[in-house]
Amino acid sequence: VSAHIKALEDELNIMLFVRKPQGMEITEHGNILRARAESIVRGVQDMVDRSAKLQASLTGKVRIGLNAGFKFLRVASLISRMRQSYPKVDLVFASSSTGRTFSSLRERSLDAGFIFGDAPDRFIMTHGLCQADLVVAAPIAWQSQITRAGWKDMALLPWIYPATYCPFYSIVDRTFKREHISYQQAVTSDNDTTRLELVSTGIGLALFERTEAEEAAQEGKIAIWQRRSFKCELSWAYLKNRGEDPLIKALTEDVLRVWEENRGQD
Repeated sequence: VSAHIKALEDELNIMLFVRKPQGMEITEHGNILRARAESIVRGVQDMVDRSAKLQASLTGKVRIGLNAGFKFLRVASLISRMRQSYPKVDLVFASSSTGRTFSSLRERSLDAGFIFGDAPDRFIMTHGLCQADLVVAAPIAWQSQITRAGWKDMALLPWIYPATYCPFYSIVDRTFKREHISYQQAVTSDNDTTRLELVSTGIGLALFERTEAEEAAQEGKIAIWQRRSFKCELSWAYLKNRGEDPLIKALTEDVLRVWEENRGQD
């Protein structure tokens, strides 16, 4: 104990106790700091108690928009963490797209969601999670055709285009414009499952997040154009004016923890 006290006195550069033959006596400065330390300990305990009460009392349903696959979005890890932290909170997941998630947040049919690219206005709060890797997916029958294809060759093939805003195709548009090439837009689809089916049945090309595309390629559904990939930011989003909502706040904290813990495992 004496060694710990001496070390603390050296660190604080102040005498906490006076050594006397009959024992140690606390100094005036020591009394002041002791009162402060006791206050801090009580504050920490109060925070722990309040956190436990919040976890026990927080209830409700949160609707979350998913713009990519469960594996890529760490959904299983999020569910596990939320069950531990807030067992009375129900998570409801809805397949969505970035454009539809923006609309659903404004309409409050979704409470939060994952998005690609930038938020369209200042009313939506975002937290960046990672730089997603995007690849061009093609029908498996076109594999030999795209192996050595350049942008001019890819422009001659039909592309599946989104019905609503999608940052993936802003990237495609910019790329073709930079190359001074026009390209074919075959059909529109705003659903990832439908787009995958359209690609696999030979309708056209589409951009996908790499994890999803590689899973489909391993199943023999599509081919991946290996000559070029793209980066696009993935973020967590909700209405800015709901940032202090206890459910949104708790969920956001757990989403960010999950992504921080799994960083580098893409």
